[in-house]
Amino acid sequence: MVRPIDELDRQIIRLLQEDSRMPSAEIARRLGVAERTVRARINRLVQDGVIKLVAILNPSALGYDVTADIFLEVEPGRLEEVAHQLVQMEEVAYVGLTTGDRDISIQVFVPSVDALYRFITEKLQRIPGVVGTTTYVVPRVLKWLHNWSLPTEGAAVAGQRAGRRRRRTRTLRDQLSAQVASTSGAGASGGENA
Repeated sequence: MVRPIDELDRQIIRLLQEDSRMPSAEIARRLGVAERTVRARINRLVQDGVIKLVAILNPSALGYDVTADIFLEVEPGRLEEVAHQLVQMEEVAYVGLTTGDRDISIQVFVPSVDALYRFITEKLQRIPGVVGTTTYVVPRVLKWLHNWSLPTEGAAVAGQRAGRRRRRTRTLRDQLSAQVASTSGAGASGGENA
């Protein structure tokens, strides 16, 4: 079942998206509710997996000026094997299993077009099982995941129906994540990028 979100939750989320370091007392003051209520709501949103409170890197501020979306075609039966290797690559910020002409979608951050070329030719195309790649350089990003706002109530009802289908899809993703975590060792730390 999809967790219901009320208007107070939405307002708290919006304020945290503006400034994730905003104190609960300030959120409570702005919304006209008790600080204790705000803290409890934030804790519940985190515990239910609705939000994550994380630091999001700005790649271009760190010298990673080239963003690229790369789609990979993979030999049948090698999808998970290839995906595991992609998850481990430092340049890769996102790995998604896809449908359609390509099997895997990734997003990478690199310092230059030359570095992108080397990443594709020296790393991606040498992974056993990769049949082909299609690369799109993204010169400008207008909206990231951390800028995404919760849709209106009407969209949430449609999402509840889709949520049942997504649970089946999540099973493969969760298995993949668990396998990657078990192979990467106890000292490794993971993160999620938007």
